[in-house]
Amino acid sequence: MCYTTDFDKLMKELDNKEISTDTLVSKHASKEAIELFDYLRSIYGKKVLSGQQYLQREELEDVVYWRATGELPAIRGYDLMDMDKEKGDDQVNRAIKWAKDTGCIITMCWHWYAPDDMDDMKNCCWSFYYKTTSYNHKTSFDLFKAVKPGTKEYDFAVSRIDKAAMMLKKFEEESIPVLFRPLHEANGDWFWWGRRKDCPEESTEAYKKLWYMIFDRIENYHKLTNIIWVWNGQDKSMVVHPNTYDICGDDIYSQLPDDHSSQKERFDYLISYTHGKMATLSECGFIPDPEEMAKDDVKWLWWLPWWGSFVYAVEGWKPIFDKNNLPFCNQKYMSEVFLTKALKNERCVNLSDLPFYKGTESLPERFRDGSLLK
Repeated sequence: MCYTTDFDKLMKELDNKEISTDTLVSKHASKEAIELFDYLRSIYGKKVLSGQQYLQREELEDVVYWRATGELPAIRGYDLMDMDKEKGDDQVNRAIKWAKDTGCIITMCWHWYAPDDMDDMKNCCWSFYYKTTSYNHKTSFDLFKAVKPGTKEYDFAVSRIDKAAMMLKKFEEESIPVLFRPLHEANGDWFWWGRRKDCPEESTEAYKKLWYMIFDRIENYHKLTNIIWVWNGQDKSMVVHPNTYDICGDDIYSQLPDDHSSQKERFDYLISYTHGKMATLSECGFIPDPEEMAKDDVKWLWWLPWWGSFVYAVEGWKPIFDKNNLPFCNQKYMSEVFLTKALKNERCVNLSDLPFYKGTESLPERFRDGSLLK
């Protein structure tokens, strides 16, 4: 018999469980997941982890960090977005290799591709956006049907959740915990799982049901042991049950120039309704200044600039290289002076500062001697 989420049963179980900030919400948490969570708790409010999101295989962001500071980010962000495409596990494999080789911390988001036409799955047009996008590809995938058993959309949603679980299980098999951040930025209408302007209350409830389906299948059906749950719905109205997430996050892309502020207003709002859970800057354009964070008592657990042009200079979509054939900082978002100031700050934890770090000899060859030219 196919496993189906019993929402009433799940909610009763969640309501009967004490809300805790000291233990993981998962009943099956592995030793490695607990160790990572305990480490995060130990530094929260005292330190901030440097992080970076990646996409392209070249991972040129690292070159920018290393050239400016001699450091690499403690947290590496990757995506499950391509899991259905040929070689769709590339990001997963890269994440696993970095974690095994260096001892870095991994966070995974999920830009969830969905078909535009459920009757044309083979030749469907895939996109992670709902309707509001400037890209050519969009999807009209129905969130409401995705949480309704008996529909094609529901069967598709369940199959993708199970596929995501298979990807996350690859980390589990290597004893690697994952900071898992599905259904992010749900307060906006740009993703198909987000709150819609034409029916905000109904779509909010459907989003929450989808979150519970993901949580229930991964926790109670697949029983994964390596997941630390990061909720990133970004508004009080979108908040899910506190016993389904360990860390709360906010994505902030400031439109102000050179905005390395602490983002205190957003931080204070986030922690006002998330039951004392640790808070993180789960995506950003500008890295906040650790000194500003300390001054404002803002306790972001980590920061995670987006990939590509948020780090290195580009022309169109292509990176620009200097006379040494190396990428360099995009001055719109960060200068080498600021990057050095931020990562060298005593409050900042980089890869080499982690208790899990495996040493310089484990870094890719091009970083071992600082030349970057090999």
